[in-house]
Amino acid sequence: MAGVAGRGGVSAVGDASSDRRKESFDRVAEHYNSYRVGYPHRVVDALVASSHIQEGSRVLEIGCGTGQLSVPLAERGVELLALDLGPNLVGFARRNLAPFTRATVVVGAFEEWPLPDQPFDAVVSANALHWLDPEVRFSKTAEALKLGGVLTIGHAHHVRGGTPGFFEDSQEYYLKWGLSDDPFFQPPRPADAPVMYPDLDGRPEFGPVRRQRFEVPSHFTTESYVGWLKTDSLVSILDDHSRLGFLNDIGHLIDAKYQGAVSRNFVYEIITAQRAKVT
Repeated sequence: MAGVAGRGGVSAVGDASSDRRKESFDRVAEHYNSYRVGYPHRVVDALVASSHIQEGSRVLEIGCGTGQLSVPLAERGVELLALDLGPNLVGFARRNLAPFTRATVVVGAFEEWPLPDQPFDAVVSANALHWLDPEVRFSKTAEALKLGGVLTIGHAHHVRGGTPGFFEDSQEYYLKWGLSDDPFFQPPRPADAPVMYPDLDGRPEFGPVRRQRFEVPSHFTTESYVGWLKTDSLVSILDDHSRLGFLNDIGHLIDAKYQGAVSRNFVYEIITAQRAKVT
Protein backbone atom coordinates (compact mmCIF):
# COMPACT_ATOMS: atom_id res chain seq x y z
CA MET A 1 0.00 0.00 0.00
CA ALA A 2 2.76 2.32 -0.78
CA GLY A 3 1.93 5.99 -1.04
CA VAL A 4 -0.24 8.11 1.17
CA ALA A 5 -3.85 9.10 1.32
CA GLY A 6 -6.32 10.89 3.47
CA ARG A 7 -5.67 13.29 6.22
CA GLY A 8 -4.83 11.70 9.53
CA GLY A 9 -7.69 13.57 11.20
CA VAL A 10 -9.96 12.58 14.05
CA SER A 11 -12.48 10.10 12.73
CA ALA A 12 -16.08 9.87 13.77
CA VAL A 13 -16.60 6.64 11.88
CA GLY A 14 -13.40 4.63 11.60
CA ASP A 15 -12.36 3.28 14.99
CA ALA A 16 -15.03 0.56 15.14
CA SER A 17 -14.59 -0.49 11.52
CA SER A 18 -10.91 -1.30 11.18
CA ASP A 19 -11.53 -4.43 9.11
CA ARG A 20 -13.83 -2.55 6.71
CA ARG A 21 -11.21 0.16 6.33
CA LYS A 22 -8.43 -2.34 5.65
CA GLU A 23 -10.50 -4.10 3.01
CA SER A 24 -11.83 -0.88 1.49
CA PHE A 25 -8.74 -0.37 -0.66
CA ASP A 26 -9.67 -3.31 -2.86
CA ARG A 27 -13.03 -1.73 -3.71
CA VAL A 28 -11.26 1.32 -5.16
CA ALA A 29 -8.39 -0.53 -6.82
CA GLU A 30 -8.71 1.38 -10.10
CA HIS A 31 -8.48 4.75 -8.32
CA TYR A 32 -5.67 3.37 -6.18
CA ASN A 33 -3.73 2.43 -9.29
CA SER A 34 -4.33 5.81 -10.94
CA TYR A 35 -3.91 8.23 -8.05
CA ARG A 36 -1.79 6.65 -5.32
CA VAL A 37 1.68 7.98 -5.96
CA GLY A 38 4.69 5.98 -4.85
CA TYR A 39 7.33 7.13 -2.45
CA PRO A 40 9.67 9.88 -3.73
CA HIS A 41 12.84 8.63 -5.42
CA ARG A 42 15.18 9.67 -2.64
CA VAL A 43 12.99 7.92 -0.07
CA VAL A 44 12.97 4.73 -2.15
CA ASP A 45 16.76 4.97 -2.50
CA ALA A 46 17.09 5.28 1.28
CA LEU A 47 14.74 2.35 1.82
CA VAL A 48 16.71 0.15 -0.58
CA ALA A 49 20.08 1.12 0.91
CA SER A 50 18.88 0.61 4.48
CA SER A 51 17.49 -2.82 3.58
CA HIS A 52 20.81 -3.90 2.01
CA ILE A 53 18.82 -4.80 -1.09
CA GLN A 54 20.78 -5.50 -4.25
CA GLU A 55 20.30 -7.33 -7.51
CA GLY A 56 19.25 -10.91 -6.79
CA SER A 57 18.08 -10.28 -3.20
CA ARG A 58 15.03 -12.26 -2.10
CA VAL A 59 12.49 -9.66 -0.98
CA LEU A 60 9.03 -10.08 0.54
CA GLU A 61 6.73 -7.06 0.29
CA ILE A 62 3.72 -6.99 2.61
CA GLY A 63 0.74 -4.94 1.40
CA CYS A 64 1.89 -4.17 -2.13
CA GLY A 65 -1.26 -2.36 -3.27
CA THR A 66 -1.07 -2.00 -7.03
CA GLY A 67 2.72 -1.99 -7.05
CA GLN A 68 3.75 1.55 -6.10
CA LEU A 69 6.84 0.28 -4.29
CA SER A 70 6.96 -3.11 -6.02
CA VAL A 71 7.90 -1.66 -9.40
CA PRO A 72 10.96 0.32 -8.20
CA LEU A 73 12.07 -2.76 -6.26
CA ALA A 74 11.67 -4.97 -9.32
CA GLU A 75 13.59 -2.43 -11.41
CA ARG A 76 16.57 -3.13 -9.16
CA GLY A 77 16.60 -6.78 -10.19
CA VAL A 78 15.42 -8.33 -6.94
CA GLU A 79 13.56 -11.62 -6.64
CA LEU A 80 10.31 -10.13 -5.37
CA LEU A 81 7.33 -11.83 -3.77
CA ALA A 82 4.62 -9.23 -3.21
CA LEU A 83 1.59 -9.98 -1.07
CA ASP A 84 -1.72 -8.16 -0.71
CA LEU A 85 -5.11 -8.90 0.80
CA GLY A 86 -7.13 -7.53 -2.13
CA PRO A 87 -7.61 -9.54 -5.34
CA ASN A 88 -8.42 -6.42 -7.38
CA LEU A 89 -5.28 -4.68 -6.14
CA VAL A 90 -3.25 -7.78 -6.94
CA GLY A 91 -4.68 -7.82 -10.47
CA PHE A 92 -3.32 -4.32 -11.10
CA ALA A 93 -0.01 -5.17 -9.41
CA ARG A 94 0.45 -8.20 -11.65
CA ARG A 95 -0.11 -6.08 -14.74
CA ASN A 96 2.27 -3.39 -13.52
CA LEU A 97 4.93 -6.01 -12.73
CA ALA A 98 4.43 -8.03 -15.93
CA PRO A 99 7.73 -6.84 -17.46
CA PHE A 100 9.67 -8.24 -14.49
CA THR A 101 10.08 -12.02 -14.69
CA ARG A 102 11.50 -12.25 -11.16
CA ALA A 103 8.44 -10.66 -9.53
CA THR A 104 5.47 -12.65 -8.23
CA VAL A 105 2.27 -11.25 -6.69
CA VAL A 106 -0.04 -13.33 -4.51
CA VAL A 107 -3.36 -12.71 -2.79
CA GLY A 108 -3.39 -13.32 0.94
CA ALA A 109 -3.45 -11.94 4.45
CA PHE A 110 0.06 -12.04 5.84
CA GLU A 111 -1.15 -13.33 9.20
CA GLU A 112 -2.50 -16.53 7.58
CA TRP A 113 -0.10 -16.81 4.65
CA PRO A 114 2.23 -19.84 4.91
CA LEU A 115 5.86 -18.78 4.86
CA PRO A 116 8.03 -20.45 2.21
CA ASP A 117 10.85 -22.74 3.30
CA GLN A 118 13.55 -20.40 2.00
CA PRO A 119 13.86 -17.23 4.10
CA PHE A 120 14.10 -13.74 2.66
CA ASP A 121 16.98 -11.29 2.61
CA ALA A 122 14.56 -8.43 3.29
CA VAL A 123 10.94 -7.88 4.27
CA VAL A 124 9.51 -4.48 3.34
CA SER A 125 6.15 -2.85 3.93
CA ALA A 126 5.08 0.67 3.00
CA ASN A 127 2.07 2.15 4.78
CA ALA A 128 0.61 -1.30 5.42
CA LEU A 129 2.14 -2.90 8.51
CA HIS A 130 -0.13 -1.00 10.89
CA TRP A 131 -3.08 -2.96 9.48
CA LEU A 132 -1.59 -6.27 10.66
CA ASP A 133 -2.36 -8.04 13.91
CA PRO A 134 0.09 -6.54 16.46
CA GLU A 135 0.58 -9.99 17.97
CA VAL A 136 2.13 -11.40 14.79
CA ARG A 137 3.44 -8.55 12.67
CA PHE A 138 6.95 -8.66 14.15
CA SER A 139 7.17 -12.29 15.22
CA LYS A 140 6.18 -13.53 11.76
CA THR A 141 8.29 -11.04 9.82
CA ALA A 142 11.23 -12.25 11.91
CA GLU A 143 10.40 -15.85 10.94
CA ALA A 144 10.33 -14.80 7.29
CA LEU A 145 13.86 -13.37 7.42
CA LYS A 146 17.20 -15.11 7.35
CA LEU A 147 19.60 -14.21 10.15
CA GLY A 148 21.04 -10.83 9.25
CA GLY A 149 18.11 -10.05 6.98
CA VAL A 150 16.41 -6.67 7.34
CA LEU A 151 12.86 -5.64 8.14
CA THR A 152 12.11 -2.24 6.60
CA ILE A 153 8.92 -0.31 7.27
CA GLY A 154 7.88 2.84 5.43
CA HIS A 155 5.32 5.20 6.91
CA ALA A 156 4.12 8.57 5.61
CA HIS A 157 3.08 11.13 8.23
CA HIS A 158 0.67 13.94 7.36
CA VAL A 159 2.27 17.11 8.72
CA ARG A 160 1.71 20.84 8.65
CA GLY A 161 2.79 22.71 5.57
CA GLY A 162 1.76 22.91 1.96
CA THR A 163 -0.65 25.45 0.47
CA PRO A 164 -1.41 28.08 3.16
CA GLY A 165 -5.00 27.94 4.36
CA PHE A 166 -6.05 24.84 2.45
CA PHE A 167 -6.00 22.45 5.37
CA GLU A 168 -8.08 24.81 7.52
CA ASP A 169 -10.55 25.48 4.71
CA SER A 170 -11.05 21.79 3.99
CA GLN A 171 -11.72 20.96 7.65
CA GLU A 172 -15.25 22.35 7.27
CA TYR A 173 -16.10 19.51 4.91
CA TYR A 174 -14.58 16.82 7.11
CA LEU A 175 -16.93 18.01 9.84
CA LYS A 176 -19.90 18.35 7.50
CA TRP A 177 -19.64 14.80 6.17
CA GLY A 178 -18.75 13.06 9.43
CA LEU A 179 -15.07 12.41 8.77
CA SER A 180 -13.91 14.42 11.78
CA ASP A 181 -15.38 15.52 15.07
CA ASP A 182 -12.72 18.12 15.91
CA PRO A 183 -13.13 21.58 14.32
CA PHE A 184 -9.65 22.59 15.54
CA PHE A 185 -7.74 19.55 14.36
CA GLN A 186 -4.27 20.19 12.92
CA PRO A 187 -1.71 17.68 11.74
CA PRO A 188 1.52 17.66 13.75
CA ARG A 189 4.49 19.85 12.98
CA PRO A 190 7.14 17.90 11.07
CA ALA A 191 9.37 17.65 14.14
CA ASP A 192 6.45 16.37 16.21
CA ALA A 193 5.30 13.52 13.97
CA PRO A 194 4.94 10.49 16.24
CA VAL A 195 7.49 7.72 16.40
CA MET A 196 5.98 4.71 14.66
CA TYR A 197 6.20 1.15 15.94
CA PRO A 198 7.91 1.85 19.28
CA ASP A 199 7.14 -1.79 20.14
CA LEU A 200 9.80 -2.86 17.63
CA ASP A 201 12.50 -1.45 19.92
CA GLY A 202 13.77 -4.13 22.24
CA ARG A 203 12.24 -7.07 20.36
CA PRO A 204 14.61 -10.03 20.90
CA GLU A 205 14.23 -11.14 17.26
CA PHE A 206 15.77 -7.90 16.01
CA GLY A 207 18.82 -5.79 16.58
CA PRO A 208 18.86 -2.01 17.11
CA VAL A 209 16.18 -0.05 15.28
CA ARG A 210 17.20 2.77 12.93
CA ARG A 211 14.79 5.54 11.95
CA GLN A 212 15.25 8.05 9.13
CA ARG A 213 12.89 10.89 8.16
CA PHE A 214 12.44 12.89 4.98
CA GLU A 215 10.08 15.86 4.65
CA VAL A 216 8.76 16.12 1.09
CA PRO A 217 5.94 18.24 -0.40
CA SER A 218 3.40 16.66 -2.74
CA HIS A 219 1.66 18.70 -5.44
CA PHE A 220 -1.86 18.01 -6.71
CA THR A 221 -4.33 19.23 -9.30
CA THR A 222 -8.01 19.18 -8.38
CA GLU A 223 -8.44 15.90 -10.24
CA SER A 224 -5.44 14.19 -8.65
CA TYR A 225 -6.30 15.39 -5.14
CA VAL A 226 -9.92 14.24 -5.36
CA GLY A 227 -8.78 10.98 -6.95
CA TRP A 228 -6.27 10.51 -4.15
CA LEU A 229 -9.00 11.06 -1.56
CA LYS A 230 -11.12 8.37 -3.22
CA THR A 231 -8.52 5.86 -2.02
CA ASP A 232 -8.67 7.01 1.61
CA SER A 233 -9.96 4.21 3.82
CA LEU A 234 -12.36 6.48 5.74
CA VAL A 235 -13.73 8.24 2.67
CA SER A 236 -14.32 4.96 0.85
CA ILE A 237 -16.56 3.53 3.59
CA LEU A 238 -18.90 6.53 3.62
CA ASP A 239 -22.31 5.93 2.08
CA ASP A 240 -22.52 6.92 -1.60
CA HIS A 241 -24.32 10.21 -0.97
CA SER A 242 -21.87 11.38 1.70
CA ARG A 243 -18.80 10.29 -0.24
CA LEU A 244 -19.90 12.10 -3.40
CA GLY A 245 -20.88 15.19 -1.44
CA PHE A 246 -17.55 15.33 0.37
CA LEU A 247 -15.49 14.85 -2.78
CA ASN A 248 -17.53 17.45 -4.68
CA ASP A 249 -17.05 19.97 -1.87
CA ILE A 250 -13.29 19.45 -1.79
CA GLY A 251 -13.02 19.68 -5.56
CA HIS A 252 -15.06 22.89 -5.63
CA LEU A 253 -12.89 24.38 -2.88
CA ILE A 254 -9.66 23.69 -4.80
CA ASP A 255 -11.07 25.03 -8.06
CA ALA A 256 -12.74 28.12 -6.59
CA LYS A 257 -10.17 29.28 -4.07
CA TYR A 258 -6.88 27.65 -5.07
CA GLN A 259 -7.00 27.87 -8.86
CA GLY A 260 -7.08 24.10 -9.27
CA ALA A 261 -3.82 23.20 -7.50
CA VAL A 262 -2.71 22.55 -3.92
CA SER A 263 0.27 21.11 -2.06
CA ARG A 264 0.49 18.96 1.06
CA ASN A 265 3.57 18.10 3.09
CA PHE A 266 4.52 14.66 4.35
CA VAL A 267 7.27 13.24 6.49
CA TYR A 268 8.35 9.84 5.20
CA GLU A 269 9.74 7.64 7.96
CA ILE A 270 11.96 4.67 7.10
CA ILE A 271 12.37 2.18 9.96
CA THR A 272 14.86 -0.69 9.75
CA ALA A 273 15.86 -3.53 12.05
CA GLN A 274 18.12 -6.49 11.34
CA ARG A 275 17.11 -10.05 12.17
CA ALA A 276 19.18 -11.19 15.13
CA LYS A 277 19.79 -14.59 16.65
CA VAL A 278 17.55 -15.17 19.67
CA THR A 279 19.58 -16.35 22.64
